[in-house]
Amino acid sequence: MGRNLSFIGISELTEVLDALAGDKKLSNKVVRGILNKAAKPIVQKAKELAPKEDGDLQKAIGTVPGRGQGKGEQVYIGPRRGGRFKGYAGHLVEYGTAPHIIRAKVAGGQLHLRGNVFVEEVQHPGATAKPFMRPAFDSKKDEAIGIIKDECKAIILDEFKSVFK
Repeated sequence: MGRNLSFIGISELTEVLDALAGDKKLSNKVVRGILNKAAKPIVQKAKELAPKEDGDLQKAIGTVPGRGQGKGEQVYIGPRRGGRFKGYAGHLVEYGTAPHIIRAKVAGGQLHLRGNVFVEEVQHPGATAKPFMRPAFDSKKDEAIGIIKDECKAIILDEFKSVFK
């Protein structure tokens, strides 16, 4: 059987929640800052797990803000590409590759191999997966969620102080 609950101060609660929604307290910039702070443990763990022989990949791991409409509250974590970052092959390291043939891009063209050898195609043996992002996320997600909770709680408690003065 359900119970009827009544709250004293429901209008104050509504006032606080409205203020948080419309105020700068939880703006896109603030939320993105919280998400960046929460992403730090995942980024650090991913850098530790990334293959050591690929220093460019380790340096490229970080956060990128979401883009487009409604993406202000999103932060992507992973290898960054472009500019000074060289994380272009991050997905190939994470998931591996199947054996495949590499052909010259132009018909009749040739690939230059070591020792001044030129061929039209070469059989690539593939590469085994060396996951670093998923294990980092799995091991640090609870810590990241805790950071988000703590940061949001602090903002909400701060806002409630102004109501109950």
